[in-house]
Amino acid sequence: MPNAKTFTLQNFEERVSKVILQRGQEYYEGDAVEDLEDDDNKWAAAVKGSETYSVSVTLKKDEITAYYCNCPYDGAICKHVIAVLYEIRDELTRRIILPPKKSKKNQFDDLLLKVSVDEYRVFIKEYALKSKDFKMAFELFFAGKDGRIDTAKIYADQIKKLIKQYTGKGYMDYRSAQGFAKQISQLVDKGFDYANKRNFVESLAIAKVTLKEMIQIVTYCDDSSGALGDTLFNIIQLVRSIAISDDAIMDIKEHVFGFLQAQLTDAVYFDYGDFGYELMDTFQTLAEELNKHEEFLGFIDAWLPRLAKRSSSYQLEFFETTKIEFLEAIGRLEEAEALTAQNMEIVEVRQAEVNKAIDNKDFIRAKSLIADGIKIAGDKKHPGIVTQWEKQLLRIALLENDLLLTRKYYKQFAFDTWFSIDYYRQLKATYTADEWQSIIETIIKEVIITTTKKHGGSKWQSLNSYLLSALSPIYIEEKFTDRLFELVKQERDIDRIMQYHNDLVFSYAPELLQLYIPALELQGDEATDRSRYARLVGNMQKIIKAFPHQKEQVVAVAKRLKSKYPRRPAMLDELSAVLQ
Repeated sequence: MPNAKTFTLQNFEERVSKVILQRGQEYYEGDAVEDLEDDDNKWAAAVKGSETYSVSVTLKKDEITAYYCNCPYDGAICKHVIAVLYEIRDELTRRIILPPKKSKKNQFDDLLLKVSVDEYRVFIKEYALKSKDFKMAFELFFAGKDGRIDTAKIYADQIKKLIKQYTGKGYMDYRSAQGFAKQISQLVDKGFDYANKRNFVESLAIAKVTLKEMIQIVTYCDDSSGALGDTLFNIIQLVRSIAISDDAIMDIKEHVFGFLQAQLTDAVYFDYGDFGYELMDTFQTLAEELNKHEEFLGFIDAWLPRLAKRSSSYQLEFFETTKIEFLEAIGRLEEAEALTAQNMEIVEVRQAEVNKAIDNKDFIRAKSLIADGIKIAGDKKHPGIVTQWEKQLLRIALLENDLLLTRKYYKQFAFDTWFSIDYYRQLKATYTADEWQSIIETIIKEVIITTTKKHGGSKWQSLNSYLLSALSPIYIEEKFTDRLFELVKQERDIDRIMQYHNDLVFSYAPELLQLYIPALELQGDEATDRSRYARLVGNMQKIIKAFPHQKEQVVAVAKRLKSKYPRRPAMLDELSAVLQ
């Protein structure tokens, strides 16, 4: 929303884009705004377009403090809101010229009091025949009065209608997905309200219908905004809140268990996100609470042969691990141990055994398990898993107070692949200040040797740049500013030099400026498109801010580039920000 403090009925035309303003005005002039109502400065209206959308606006005097439209537009303000703002302004103007004796609200309330019960019934019956939406809303509102009303079907019909509204040619695009998710979220919020009021029947009806419909939609939509995924996880949370509630009777929990047992046989829950894995946690919790041990184990055993045929091992490992955890949870330890022995190649299974060994202070067994894990990961060429196991060896080294091994792994993890400041500081903390002076010099020499070998005479990047990347974190941490500057001053790329501005400016301000000026001109010479021109000007502005008294030197570069490249209009346009 634009700044609420200055966004009023008098100036909103100046605060929104011309395109949105024009479209909103067209809707207003075309009498698209209907049913405008005012309830103590909380306005509501319907706006007819390709669909009919509901708009609400809250005013404080003439200041617009809030607004909402249920259309799928995801910008700051939509054309429907603009149309309603015009209509409100007109209505308020009419009131000044000819104040009404009674507000529409009071007039409507008075009318309600004058209608008899029989007249109500006749109207409702006739209007329900004309409007399915009205009939649906009426039945949902009074569902508690008649147990024959199938609210689940009504919710399903509502969602199917929304799906049809937001889907085109069998596909739901990015913007439609956002609008649809917003509508479903309102229904899910209603489900949470029912759960909070302990009406778990209605809450579960909403959860079941929305989950079944939404999980299918993710297979044919553009959910790059994540709106549908977020809504699905919200539904999953609703299911869980019902399942674990102390107030829910066992029949409700049994119903949730059966529902999940049926739904989770569908691979879509696992193939299009983590939805199935999240639901499995609730499913397992209910299986333990309801003593549904055989049903849960049978469900897993039905999945395992299906997963064995798939190329991905992740799902198979998940179900195997879940089965082991469940067997342990229900006290069937011998079966769990046998299954564990069969699945020691699964990292999570082996890790659980390592944890048990460490908890029992059986470090010999823990190290043996880790050694085998490293070999398996090495054979599979999974270096990340190897590192994970080595960090377990560090964990044990700390528990055993093995200083040499602790230092070995701290050093390895400080410099392995990329620099880790945390491991570096932990390594440093194992030495006294005097000891560290010698150690750090040795480390620097080793880094130089290793980096030089990695560079291997590459023509793509200078050895100095390689060394700067490798050594700068050490030099910055140790405050070896002079050594850092020796490397930086050999660079010619302005972006690279400026990375170290804050680390060098207090000690080498004049020298840095002398590096920046030729590097800026070089960047201008090499720039070939607007994005690079913009980056050049951005660097110029940063340098002017850092050295305001030397602004003319930067401006001189801009003038030279303008003179050298008069036929680059995009460059001249960007440089104008510096030359003004």
